[in-house]
Amino acid sequence: MKPKFLYFVLLIMLLGCASNQPTALLTGHTLEGAPICLDSRDNIPAVVRKFFNSRDLTTEEGKIDYLIERVRAAHLTFIRNRVEYDSASAATFLRWKLNRWKKKGTKIETAQDFVSIISSGSTMSGRPYSIILPDGSRHNLQPILQNELDALNFCLKQYAVEADNTKSKATPSQSGVNGN
Repeated sequence: MKPKFLYFVLLIMLLGCASNQPTALLTGHTLEGAPICLDSRDNIPAVVRKFFNSRDLTTEEGKIDYLIERVRAAHLTFIRNRVEYDSASAATFLRWKLNRWKKKGTKIETAQDFVSIISSGSTMSGRPYSIILPDGSRHNLQPILQNELDALNFCLKQYAVEADNTKSKATPSQSGVNGN
């Protein structure tokens, strides 16, 4: 009777350990290789434009604020150390971690530093931060925020081109100034 009981206990323990395995995280891209962001990529230019009107996105601090605000507005589930959090709590935590690391003397000077260091994962457990998308897929947060930063930088380059085109149209040519 004892051997059966021991086998039963051993089986339960093994099944319990197997079911406690972490879900494999996806890399922030679709199966076709397209980058995944916190929202539809089609919406990003409008979001960037709206944020750009209220905040200077040409500074690294502005870009970091943008990324944290994108997390806050995502209305998705974020996972840190196997605990689920709403987007507002995740954004608050990322801001807290950023400030804590800066106080400790870690140089977080760029938005890229923020993505690479702050959003990479837990220093306590070593687990990456993750996000659950509406389709139920779980992705590592760091590549998602990298995709967001890449989209932001692309939009900012577009705005610079638009601004240059507007300036060149608004500036009269030399011949027009002299009346020739």
